[in-house]
Amino acid sequence: MKRTLSLFLSFFIIVSVIFSFSSVSASAATYEPDGEIYAEAYMLINLDDSSYPVVAQKNQDEKLYPASLTKIITAMVVLNNVEDLSETTTVSQNAYESLLGTGAQVAGLEIGDTLTIEQLLYLTMVHSACDACRVLAEYVSGSEDAFVEEMNKWVASLGCENTHFTNPDGLHDEDHYTTASDMATITLEALKNSDFVKISTATEYEYDGVTYSHTNLMLHSGYVTYYYEYAQGIKTGSTDEAEYCVITKASKDGYNYLAVVMKSPQQKINGESYETKCSFVDAKTLFEWAFDSLKYSTFVRADEVVSEVTVENGKNADTVQLVAKEDVNVIVPSGLDKSAIIIETVEKPESVSAPITKGDYVCTANIIYGDEVVASVELVAADDIELSTFLKVFNAVKSFLGSTVVKIILVVIVLLILIYIYLVYSNYRKKKKRRQKKLEARLEEERKSGIDDLPPPRR
Repeated sequence: MKRTLSLFLSFFIIVSVIFSFSSVSASAATYEPDGEIYAEAYMLINLDDSSYPVVAQKNQDEKLYPASLTKIITAMVVLNNVEDLSETTTVSQNAYESLLGTGAQVAGLEIGDTLTIEQLLYLTMVHSACDACRVLAEYVSGSEDAFVEEMNKWVASLGCENTHFTNPDGLHDEDHYTTASDMATITLEALKNSDFVKISTATEYEYDGVTYSHTNLMLHSGYVTYYYEYAQGIKTGSTDEAEYCVITKASKDGYNYLAVVMKSPQQKINGESYETKCSFVDAKTLFEWAFDSLKYSTFVRADEVVSEVTVENGKNADTVQLVAKEDVNVIVPSGLDKSAIIIETVEKPESVSAPITKGDYVCTANIIYGDEVVASVELVAADDIELSTFLKVFNAVKSFLGSTVVKIILVVIVLLILIYIYLVYSNYRKKKKRRQKKLEARLEEERKSGIDDLPPPRR
């Protein structure tokens, strides 16, 4: 009996220990421009939102040649390494001779000329002067190769995985490539630098008695086909292999956009007799479409009820409403039917536990239009919910008793009790049989000894 009880207790402890250890143990939508775009790749980015939503794009991850768009990176590596732009440097023989016979655009710098870093940056970004790039590379890193290494390190630090440079000016090389997406990332970072913005958006720059006009023809009213009064800077590029590229921005009526256009052809368009550099036409088309067709719309307002969630152990409240933490303003087509908007909660919990403070984060909601997530917003508790101590204790006990682990333990206990009862009963029957046998044996012995000859008892 003691052994049985000991086995029972040992088994129960083992099961309890095992089960106790077991219990411990998501951008913006893109749209189609309504005008013809000739470029192989392009992106149009809204600059009014700190997340920089892309509103239109094509082949943005295709590897292409950047030509002189490369000079954006050159300018930024210089600005990241030179604090005083009034510092001066001298044109070396190597910087001068390295471009001889290449056909590269230059500012006519001569060996021994002394210029400030600022002058060289203006010549680089406004006139796209390759000789200025070579002088800057030597000044910052000591050699062109070392400077190019710095260029590649910098773009890699921005997360540009599809970009590689072999020179500081964009002269063609099969191993000198990027994508529209990477160039957008690079330019957005560059626009955070006030010196870069000032230099890259200058319409013209005078050096040594010569006035150089920005290579972005959208800035000059004399180019009727290309001129766009709202355009600003930033950089152009062209080679036979890269064709025509431009990165520029525009502002109108409080809206601001950045256009990245790559590998756009030079060809006759609209029945004209002359060939057009389509990169500028493409950028202009993108800007006009965006300013005319896209507007900010408020999809959800701060404190607007979006959903609700069950509250556990809440005092006088079984649910709490979930409201938007802030206004959700999204840039969408002007004639958008708001009934086409879907608001979908993401990872909303089945319940939350009291106490809850008004404004506590609960989950997120996605704003969906045209099968695309155009915005997200945090959902927070609309009210304070106090904790009910009684409900907390009651639900804890209920939960404990209702847990699978506890149920299994109870079943095991019941089975062990039944086994114990069976063993006790079985042991009782065995003892009873032994007593019966002993009695029968004693009677048999008495019979054999003559005790059976006694007269029957008197009645």
